[in-house]
Amino acid sequence: MDRKRIVQKRTTLLQKLAYILRPFVVYMVVKTAAMLTFALLIPSLPLPGITVWVEENSHLLSAVVNAAASLVGMGFLLKDFLKEAAVFGEVDIDAGVFRQLFGFFENSFFGVKSLVLCTLLGVVSAFGLNIMIARVSEFMTRVSQMQGTLGSKQYETVKQIQYSVPLLLGLILYGIVSPLVEEIVFRGIVFNRIKRFYSVPKAVICSALLFGAFHGNLPQFVYGTCMGVLIALCYEWTGCFYAPLLFHAAANVGVFLGAYFIG
Repeated sequence: MDRKRIVQKRTTLLQKLAYILRPFVVYMVVKTAAMLTFALLIPSLPLPGITVWVEENSHLLSAVVNAAASLVGMGFLLKDFLKEAAVFGEVDIDAGVFRQLFGFFENSFFGVKSLVLCTLLGVVSAFGLNIMIARVSEFMTRVSQMQGTLGSKQYETVKQIQYSVPLLLGLILYGIVSPLVEEIVFRGIVFNRIKRFYSVPKAVICSALLFGAFHGNLPQFVYGTCMGVLIALCYEWTGCFYAPLLFHAAANVGVFLGAYFIG
């Protein structure tokens, strides 16, 4: 009797890394392409004074374009997210991906007390880490004045863009869009995929490091990595995708409102 050899899929490190990182790479490529497209199209719109308006509102426009491009990038990963996230009950595979997504969020809410705790932890952690990052940023500024290599100027530019938007728009961008997109990418997909091959602690650390590196400068790398660890732990603790969403949203909104009203 012939026996077919059973070969386990994704057994090598490179195969595992490709499987884990492919959605992140797709997201970054699509998001970058969308940002470049928006950057070219918006100034060329047939509207009077559009060029001057773009120049005068460059920070506001950067924040909006980044959010819009993030949503476009996320759209390419929704099927991956629905496969990786824990879905309870039956899934209508004949339905469109957005209908399946809405069904997932409709049926996955549970554990109100733990979600409230995650939300409060998000606010407290964000303020505590921001105080720490402010001290780090001050140190980096002094060092960069001597060396010019640590990216503190890039961090200051990011802060100017983030806090240049009106209150309501800021709540939408940082309280809804940013948490939704980043949690789907980093916890919903990347974190869950790492857990397929490695232990939970390794998945927490690795996904957090990637989340920190995603932010592109040293202060936000430190902040993002620390927050990434806490968010992943909340997700693992509750088993509910609302936990990282609420944690992330509460942290963003708390910091944004603090900067908006206190400065």
